[in-house]
Amino acid sequence: MIVPMARIATSLGVASVFAGGLLVGPTAPRAASGDKIGSAVSIINTVTVALADEKRGLTAGDNVRQDELVEVSPDSRGEFRLDDDTKLALGPGARLRLDKFVYDPDKKAGSIVVNLVKGTFRFMTGLAAKPTYVIRTPTAAITVRGTIFDAFILSDNSTWLLLHQGAIEVRGSRNVCRVLDRPGHLMRISSNGSVGVPVNWRRMPGRAIGIDAAFPFVASPPLIDPNPKLTRAAILDAANVRQRAPACRRIGPATPGTRRAAPPPPRPRQGLRRASVEREIEVIRIRPPRIVKRRPPPRRPQLPPRRTPGLSGLPIGISIGIGGFRGGGRGIGPRYPMRGGQTRFRR
Repeated sequence: MIVPMARIATSLGVASVFAGGLLVGPTAPRAASGDKIGSAVSIINTVTVALADEKRGLTAGDNVRQDELVEVSPDSRGEFRLDDDTKLALGPGARLRLDKFVYDPDKKAGSIVVNLVKGTFRFMTGLAAKPTYVIRTPTAAITVRGTIFDAFILSDNSTWLLLHQGAIEVRGSRNVCRVLDRPGHLMRISSNGSVGVPVNWRRMPGRAIGIDAAFPFVASPPLIDPNPKLTRAAILDAANVRQRAPACRRIGPATPGTRRAAPPPPRPRQGLRRASVEREIEVIRIRPPRIVKRRPPPRRPQLPPRRTPGLSGLPIGISIGIGGFRGGGRGIGPRYPMRGGQTRFRR
């Protein structure tokens, strides 16, 4: 019977030393369950980690390992730094699982998955490429674009997200993906996985909890982010977003079957419209309509009235009767009968 080396190392009580010396190295960046992937930066009061049947308390400088479940007491806080310089801050009552850590420092590639189970968190991306990160909540999956954001998971598994820097793509369990890219604004994920549009704090739906309880790192910044980009006053005074959330650039594998949300309507003053960055950029120039002035048709010249030769300036009308010609004009002398029934005019 062949006994695995990892089991022998565990029985000897040197699993972490063996894993650190043999499994983690430049040629094998993938961390196995129980391997070191980071360390604790600051621990206030009681923070514990559990892996299988092993449970231990943490102090500043202790290692954290893959697949460990981190739990923070209701009156405690914990801050961590992973090996790719990802930074995590956990507030009172938070629970987080370090699900997967694969990182190649030479290529800045890998796969880093963190499960937020409950409570409040601050997440800051590290040196790995941005598509590497996936942050999971009970009803959604989040990918980042060089980002600092806070998350608050309520007791009904709904989630509030507060963006500080960069942008995040949120894919709910109802297969809709939206983008939060306005610092100081929030997005709500309901307990059934419906992803809302970005809003400011005053328009946050279901806001029965104060901002200090939901996001404690706003009023009291953690050591990993001592100079935050946004203050508490800036978040409270943020203007409301009056447009639809933009669509996601890409659809990750976290929730198969995800469809993109409808893109926002174009602005009326926008003269150029660019296509998505993933395909060739198409520029459409909008030209103003050409106004053609129509000229009225030329008027036909009016002809002068016809004049009778010999009677200058005297218009004449003549009618033909049965008995001959009968004068109808003006200025003619008296008539007298002629032979044959005709009438002769006297001049």
